[in-house]
Amino acid sequence: MSNHKFNSFGFNFDDLGKAVDDFVSNIKVNDIFGTDVSKTIPAVNSFEHTNYLELQVAAPGLKKEDFELHVEGDILTISANVSQEKRAEEIKIKRKEFNYSTFNRTFCLTDKFDYQNIKAKYEAGVLLVTIPKKSEEEKSKIKVQVL
Repeated sequence: MSNHKFNSFGFNFDDLGKAVDDFVSNIKVNDIFGTDVSKTIPAVNSFEHTNYLELQVAAPGLKKEDFELHVEGDILTISANVSQEKRAEEIKIKRKEFNYSTFNRTFCLTDKFDYQNIKAKYEAGVLLVTIPKKSEEEKSKIKVQVL
């Protein structure tokens, strides 16, 4: 029997991290050195506090208006779709390691979170999303529709 630890997302990030580390360690640095290695999906930190879940999305160069967040069912989607600025022909890109102008990140939440009161703030290149947990009363309350 395996011992798996699951977080609020219902997914074992430790196993995923190990798989990514194994993959990356098999890439030869000379194969990619000097080429454009563009990251197009922003990194995310997640922290589960006593009363809420905090997501930190690293997406420098955007504006708060560029983000769209929505919840459908138990899936939180964070996305941005910003058109690229045209550069003059004489400007040549020598190296480009990130481009977060268009991305889509999804997170599977559980019913312990209050989706109606999610808050987001964009500051210093980081989108901070807070998702409050439901109170014990809200979790145990079930509304039955009479037909």
